[in-house]
Formats: sequence, structure tokens, C-alpha cells
Amino acid sequence: MRRLQPPRSPVHTAFWVDAAFEFVAGGAQLLLSDSIGRWLNVDRALIVTSGVVFIGAALAIALFALQAHPRRGVVSALAAANLAGGAAIWFMVALRWSEFAPQGRWLAAAVADSFVAVALLEFLALRRTTHPTSVSG
Repeated sequence: MRRLQPPRSPVHTAFWVDAAFEFVAGGAQLLLSDSIGRWLNVDRALIVTSGVVFIGAALAIALFALQAHPRRGVVSALAAANLAGGAAIWFMVALRWSEFAPQGRWLAAAVADSFVAVALLEFLALRRTTHPTSVSG
């Protein structure tokens, strides 16, 4: 059985942070779907579906984190997707602000900010690596 190794590079650390964020966000959506649905004024099924997507993303990102040398293109694509996700959530929050309960406003803002923070962490980790096509320690 292969033991999990500690992160080999800043990118590996960023991937583990991203996977943890996705897992916690997905788990919270699955466990609190009724409340979150009320706070955001959306159907519970949408929250559950989103939670499953987050858990799936966490597993996929964990697989990238386990790679010895993740490709730079994958890292930058994931960082860009996180940045776009954060911006999309903020856009949705701005459009529907008055429809959300105060808890929903806080939650959506926290998730949007978390996406942006993870994206910045991944972009920064990329800058701290030197190999032109893959990332290593």
C-alpha cells in the first residue's frame, strides 16, 4: 500500500488546500441542504447537486495533488476556473442580493472569496516553480 507523501512543491500544497475547500464546501451543502436552500432561496435539489459536484471536484483535485509532477497547464487551468467560479458567484450574489437571507449573503460571499483565494494561491504557487512544463519540488 502506498503511503501519502507530504506535498512536494507549493503547487502540491495549493492542490491540497483546494481539495480540502471543495470537500468541506460540498459536505456542508449535503449536510445543510435544507437550510442553505432557504438562505439562498433555491431548491434543495440544486444544493444537493452542487454538493455532489464539489465532492467530485475535491476527489479530482486530490488526484492531481498525488501526481509527482503536475503539468503547469493543469495548474493554471484549475486556478483560472477557481477565479472564474469566484467571480461568477459574486455576480450572482450581486444580481440576487435582495432575494437572499442574511445567512445566504454571508455564505455566498464566503464561498466566492474562498474560490478567489484558492485561485490566487495556485497562481502564486505556479510563480514559485521553475520547470517550464511540469511542477516539481
